[in-house]
Amino acid sequence: MNVEEALVARFQEPKFTEWHQYFVAHPEFIPDLVALAIGTKKAPLPAHASWLLIHLAKADWTLLSSYEHAFIDHFLVSTNQSILRNLLVTLLEFPLTNYREGEFLDALIAHVKNEGNKVALRVYALYKLTVFAERYPEIITELDAVVQLVQANPISPAMKVGIRNYEKTVSKFRIS
Repeated sequence: MNVEEALVARFQEPKFTEWHQYFVAHPEFIPDLVALAIGTKKAPLPAHASWLLIHLAKADWTLLSSYEHAFIDHFLVSTNQSILRNLLVTLLEFPLTNYREGEFLDALIAHVKNEGNKVALRVYALYKLTVFAERYPEIITELDAVVQLVQANPISPAMKVGIRNYEKTVSKFRIS
């Protein structure tokens, strides 16, 4: 059974995400999982594959480090909310890279500002922006303006928590 067939067979089973341990033990199958996550297969395969990537990255992000550029590239062009969220949560495990840094930063800001996006995508984008704020404290003023714009409209409890966490983290990097 190949990775795609195994994914189809497993994704409705309890504890599906524990299957990431298989890829930790057998990293030779990671390219197949990544191909499913960022490929053009019909839904829900990419969403389920990218969901496993989150758990794999949390276990050992270095197993996915050679795919970081591909993840960023796909993040910049995807319109699928689930894939965007899952890739972003995966990328939260990686240190910040210079690869397409400006485009990535702009995309994160756009996702936070977009009220049409699901709240999880917006919150995780905000969390990744805190990493940019740590590296580039001079952008905090711009990021604060984005947060104020978001707060000018009704927001969900999850978004309120995301903003509170952003503010708490970013307060450590503010330039006096």
